[in-house]
Amino acid sequence: MDKKIAKILDQLGKQARYEDKHYEKIPHENRMLAITEDTGLFYNGIIRAMKPKRILEIGLSVGYSTIWFAEAITNSSKIISLEQNPQKIARARHNFKQAGVSQKIQIIQGNAKQLLQKMLDDFKTKKARQYYDFVFIDADKENYPFYFKAGLAMLNKGGIICADNILYPTRYQKSIKKYLAMVMKNKSVQTIVIPIGNGQQFSVKTK
Repeated sequence: MDKKIAKILDQLGKQARYEDKHYEKIPHENRMLAITEDTGLFYNGIIRAMKPKRILEIGLSVGYSTIWFAEAITNSSKIISLEQNPQKIARARHNFKQAGVSQKIQIIQGNAKQLLQKMLDDFKTKKARQYYDFVFIDADKENYPFYFKAGLAMLNKGGIICADNILYPTRYQKSIKKYLAMVMKNKSVQTIVIPIGNGQQFSVKTK
């Protein structure tokens, strides 16, 4: 792994572990709410093997997961990441610059649900029909069902759509239970829950 990428991943990983232990002490607007290191390693390996051309990330935060993804793709591939919080976007841009991966990432600022609806509308009317190979969901849990449906509609057959926080923290379980029930009933994907990090829903589009 490139030394610059390894350094920033190490820094952000330490910050995420500190946050996990001192969650209540950190103001909400300063929380990373990041994936775990083993989750990053898992998806890095998956992405490296599948060689996706386009990745859609719903929920950027400060870019920890994004850097794990960016490390695994070539310069000809692209990550499109949606994020509303301008402070987190600024932190993410700094992290990307430090890691040397800025050229691989396009950040779109705004409400994820509204942005996705516009992307989906354009996709359906062929104004901007661009498919994705990998979709990652890590945003507000109550909107996971919408994010899944929108992401799946723009996903190539054989592509992968995943979501974080399926098992932990338990405060999300009410929303996640409804979400998983919906995903498991969807006949166009094969889905499994993987107990890595905070729990991953891993689905492959088969139809």
